[in-house]
Amino acid sequence: MGIPDTLYHNNGDGTFTDVTREAGVYNPIGHGLGVVFGDYNNDGYIDLYVANDTTQNFLYHNNGDGTFTDVSLFAGVGFSEHGRAESSMGTDFGDYDNDGYLDIIVTNFQDEINTLYHNDGNGFFSDVSFTSGIGAATLKYMGWGANFFDYDNDGDEDLIFANGHLFDNVEMFDDIATYPQINQLCQNDGNGKFTVVSAQAGPGFSSVKVSRGAVLGDYDNDGDIDILITNSNQTIDLLRNEGGNRNHWLMIKTIGTKSNRDGIGARVTVTVGEQSFIDEVRSGSGYIGQNDMRVMFGLGRNTKVDSIHIRWPSGIEDVIKNVAADQLLIVTEGQSEKIKYSRLSW
Repeated sequence: MGIPDTLYHNNGDGTFTDVTREAGVYNPIGHGLGVVFGDYNNDGYIDLYVANDTTQNFLYHNNGDGTFTDVSLFAGVGFSEHGRAESSMGTDFGDYDNDGYLDIIVTNFQDEINTLYHNDGNGFFSDVSFTSGIGAATLKYMGWGANFFDYDNDGDEDLIFANGHLFDNVEMFDDIATYPQINQLCQNDGNGKFTVVSAQAGPGFSSVKVSRGAVLGDYDNDGDIDILITNSNQTIDLLRNEGGNRNHWLMIKTIGTKSNRDGIGARVTVTVGEQSFIDEVRSGSGYIGQNDMRVMFGLGRNTKVDSIHIRWPSGIEDVIKNVAADQLLIVTEGQSEKIKYSRLSW
């Protein structure tokens, strides 16, 4: 039996109002485990995706008037490519092919594969799980945490999956499954294909535990994204990235004024020559985790950025031009002429 998710509206005075029904997101069939906000259709309004366990997933389109419409069936992201409801756990938005539209990743139960939905840019998504290499790579694992991120700063978003079975006695009745499992780092080749590189990624990915969440952030401020793995009834693992900063990078911290303080919901577009990269400031994704809200862009061998465009939730837009790589920019909403630059800062 399902239970509806709850949407609370921030009243701006330290209180919240339950607007689940008025906003159109009341749905009693869901078994919600993962949730992520992102503007999937580039209309300037933040949409909502919910990963449900054994029931249809929901993609709520933001109508721009405080209400949402569930378009998951129309968009093709409610079920697998075979029309099956999957045991979805974690989810994230990310533009893995740099076409300017946010794609969706969803982790699922063992033998269901993790599902990668490509945003076709016309309101529809295509299930590219197997053609991308994600399907075959994840078939025998149970995925929980999932995040898009550029671990090697080459300009293409890679994927991290935190794996571990649900049943501690699964090996007694399943000859293939194990309770503890390896986690998977999937490298993006820039042409729509992913390869699992966990075995080449150092001792951090040789640990076999019952993992659940994967949290991302540059904890040591050295210009690449590190990973914190949470495990069920086991110690956590902090994986320090020792090589991502061999390529150039740019990190952006947003401070809202008219918008919310942290700039959550801001769309950041970084342009280098003919190539543009997008990301959004979000407070949560994956599975039961909170990532670093500073937005990181890998730049490959590029030593500077031609322009940075930030579209804030308020509608204000800031543009910064000709920025050197390998530094943190602190951008306050509506004050692009007063950018703070830092080589090492929180």
